Amino acid sequence: MRHGKPKIDTRHRLNAAEFGVWVEQYNAAGIDTECLPTQEAVAQASRCAFTVCSNLPRSLESANALGVERIGAYSHMFREMDMPHAAWRFPTLSLQAWLVFFRLAWALGYSANAESFKSAKARAHNCAEQLANLASTHGTVLFVGHGSLNWFIARYLKRMGWLSADKLPKKYWEHSVFYMPAT
Repeated sequence: MRHGKPKIDTRHRLNAAEFGVWVEQYNAAGIDTECLPTQEAVAQASRCAFTVCSNLPRSLESANALGVERIGAYSHMFREMDMPHAAWRFPTLSLQAWLVFFRLAWALGYSANAESFKSAKARAHNCAEQLANLASTHGTVLFVGHGSLNWFIARYLKRMGWLSADKLPKKYWEHSVFYMPAT
């Protein structure tokens, strides 16, 4: 499941250095308590025996908002894929423009102030393996994760033989259910 909407202003025009500061603020931000999870999301969370979160506030606070009473595991390993940034003072662009620019640059090899794309993909693979192992132990696992990381985890779970009829969660509080087919 993707976390709830972060409580942070996204209507800025910034230079690249200011974008780096915004990324740090985003990673420290909790969730906007006015944007509550859907009943469907709460119901899905309640069906899970074990919960995994990243160590970022928006993941942990989202689990609490979903009614999770006990977070079984939370780790830096499950954080969102890093967003590179630079110290440039020019040009000034919208936040959305910087997000697209730096995510594309990152996929093409630029990783200043961030883990490399290759390293992030390897981490996502490790996350998928750990979630699969937890599912084999606990039966059902809720992962309250992040957009890019969720996408890569889903890709690796599918390569490992897991199935899902759901589309990948893009919006806040959206989820997809993966299962291992009976043999």
